[in-house]
Amino acid sequence: MSLDKLRKEKAKIEKAISLQEAKDRKVAMAKVVAIARDSGIDLAELVSGTARKARASVSTTKTTAVRKKKKVAAKRGKVPPKYRNPADADQTWTGRGKQPVWVREHLESGGTLESITI
Repeated sequence: MSLDKLRKEKAKIEKAISLQEAKDRKVAMAKVVAIARDSGIDLAELVSGTARKARASVSTTKTTAVRKKKKVAAKRGKVPPKYRNPADADQTWTGRGKQPVWVREHLESGGTLESITI
């Protein structure tokens, strides 16, 4: 084959690949939409959830609304401790976030969270 024919074949193949990729994306999108609707997920919620991760620099009204909610949550104040270390009364834990080492050790030794509840 001549170089000219090879280039034409390459162009045909690239066009066929891009058409097939577009078709595959369309089928995949239809599946995602069907799964979202069957699960009761709003499509706008689905899109805004992926948009924040994929396009963190793009500001939309939906991401702004999420940021406002975070600001409100930050103003709630401190949460009082819910658990106290039986060995050291100064060590407390609110029950949120990662468990402190003393809580893990207490649970591993057979204790329960109810036994250390304040």
